[in-house]
Amino acid sequence: MENYGFVYIWRDKKYNRYYIGCHWGHENDGYICSSSNMKSAFKRRPQDFKRKILTKVYSNKKDLLEEEFRWLSMIKKEELMIKYYNLHNHHFGHWSDNEQKTKILSEIISQKTKEAMYRPEVREKYLKGLAKRDNRSSDSEVREKRRKSMMGKNVGKITVRDKEGNVFHTTKEDPRWISGELVAASKGVKRPPLSKEHRNRIKETTIFKSLNNKKVKCKYCDFIGNPGNIGRYHNENCKNKDEIFSTVY
Repeated sequence: MENYGFVYIWRDKKYNRYYIGCHWGHENDGYICSSSNMKSAFKRRPQDFKRKILTKVYSNKKDLLEEEFRWLSMIKKEELMIKYYNLHNHHFGHWSDNEQKTKILSEIISQKTKEAMYRPEVREKYLKGLAKRDNRSSDSEVREKRRKSMMGKNVGKITVRDKEGNVFHTTKEDPRWISGELVAASKGVKRPPLSKEHRNRIKETTIFKSLNNKKVKCKYCDFIGNPGNIGRYHNENCKNKDEIFSTVY
């Protein structure tokens, strides 16, 4: 099959947004795009997206990028990130002129790490550090250190989701949260009900098993239940409390 590239445009009919890009490959090879925002939206609601092939290029990748830039240059600056998922409309010169750039960052780091580990001084330093490292995740002291290291992170922040489905942290003072542009990340998310086997496993865990087996009585009524239920709906929160006090006084 002949190799070729093509410039495409995606349309998001729900929000009337577009994305222009190019791909060296075949139309039906499963490629979506390089935009993380658009791919995230596409993954959640693929039925809202439709792609159109703008032009095909059979010569080489460099010519394909030139053709992509011709279409990108038609996007106005004020339309970027608003009407279009595209963040930029400048000329991209990535994999067409330097094949080394096609390597992802993790591959480059991995290769350099392997090369460094062949050097005796680096290997020796690594082994000394490894000997001092404490990876005992089940150790109470290790867990306490990790707990303290995490304290203060995202304190006072809430997890929200925007119209594009991007999830991130912000504060309740954020104007977008106040205006309703942002919603809680869990809002509208439907989770499948737990299976019977899963529920039984939860009940059999140590903490839940002890709670379910221990029964206590409410101070203000005759209800008997586990400590969690009594603490939440009875004792000082018991609905019969006021009736008892009003009768006494």
